Amino acid sequence: MSKHLPLTHHWWITLLLLCIATAKLTPVAAQPTPEAGECHYLQRDAPLQILTNGPNQTLGLEEAHFFIEVVEEIGALSTTQRDDLERQLNAANLLYRDVLGLTPPLLMPRYQRANFIMVILRADQSRGGQAYDEVVRSPTVPDCHIRMALGGQVNAAENLTPAHELFHLYQNAHMMFKQAWVHEGLARWSESLFREDAQRGGAQEGPPLPVNAEALNAVMQASYGAATFWQRLFYLLDSQGSRSIQKELHDKRYHDGSQVVAASEFYGHAFLPLLFASLNEAGATLAHQEQWPVYGWAEAEQRSLRHNRVILSAIHDAVSTYKPIADQPDELRAFMQLIEPMINR
Repeated sequence: MSKHLPLTHHWWITLLLLCIATAKLTPVAAQPTPEAGECHYLQRDAPLQILTNGPNQTLGLEEAHFFIEVVEEIGALSTTQRDDLERQLNAANLLYRDVLGLTPPLLMPRYQRANFIMVILRADQSRGGQAYDEVVRSPTVPDCHIRMALGGQVNAAENLTPAHELFHLYQNAHMMFKQAWVHEGLARWSESLFREDAQRGGAQEGPPLPVNAEALNAVMQASYGAATFWQRLFYLLDSQGSRSIQKELHDKRYHDGSQVVAASEFYGHAFLPLLFASLNEAGATLAHQEQWPVYGWAEAEQRSLRHNRVILSAIHDAVSTYKPIADQPDELRAFMQLIEPMINR
C-alpha cells in the first residue's frame, strides 16, 4: 500500500533512519541535479522524543542511525524485533540492488534531495505498512528524507511487509505509475524472492498470460493478485531461472533460526531493470505531453487506469528489447500480439 505526502498520525513508537546506497550519499544529496524532485515541508508532524542508539555493525548497516520514541502505552520495540527488522531490510536492499540490479532510491533523480530513508513503526496499527512517495522534512525532522511506515509490532521473521514496502520505495524512485496491478502486483511478486515455498510445484512459473482482452482487463483491474501475471511474464523471458542469490544472503538468519532469504531460484532478474527504465521513460514522456512536472503528478493521475495503454507500451518496448520476437516462446509472442493494438505509438 502506498500513500502520498504527509504522515500525521499521533502515535509512533519506533523510528529507524536507514541510509541505503552503494556509495556515500552526502555529495549526491548536497548537489542535486536540476531534474531532482522537490523536498516538501510538512507543517505538522508528530512530536518525537528521540533516543539515539548506535548502528548494529554486524548487519553491515554502517550508514544506519536509529532513533526511538518511547511510548508508555505500548512500549518500545524489543531488541530482537528490531534486529530482525534490520536483517530483513538489509537483505531486501541487497536483493533489489545487487541481485535485481536496481538503482537504490536515494541515487535516483527523484530522491536526490533526500538524505536518508525513515522507517517508522507506528503504535496506531499493529500490522500492514505504507510507502510514502515524496521527499519531506518537518519541524521534527529537518533533514530531507523519504518515509515508509510499518505496524508497530511487526515480526519480520513471520512477515515480509518491511521488504514489500522497501520495494515500493524502489518503484517510486523509478516510476510515477501506481496502478495497483503494477505497484502492488510487482511488490507482491518481490516477496517470492524470500520464500522457498514460492518455488515449489511450478508456482513461480505462474498461470498462462492473458489470451484475450477480457483476461488482460482482469489483470489490469487486479492488485496483489497481478503478481502471478508478472511471475509468468518473467518466467517466459527467463525460463532457465537464476541462482545468483549470493551465499551471504542465504546465510542470514532471524533470531529464531529461520532464513531471511530462503528462495534459491527465481526468474526475471535481468529483465526487471529494463522494465523499470522503460516505465520511467514512459512516465517522463507522458508528463511532457500533459505538461505536468516530471515528479509532480496528481495522486489521481498516478493511479489512473487511463494510463494503462502507456504502461502496456512500456512493457511491450522492454520485452521487445530484451527478447526479440524470433526468440520469444509462442505464449509470449501471442501476448505481445494481443497488446499490440492497445499500445500508444
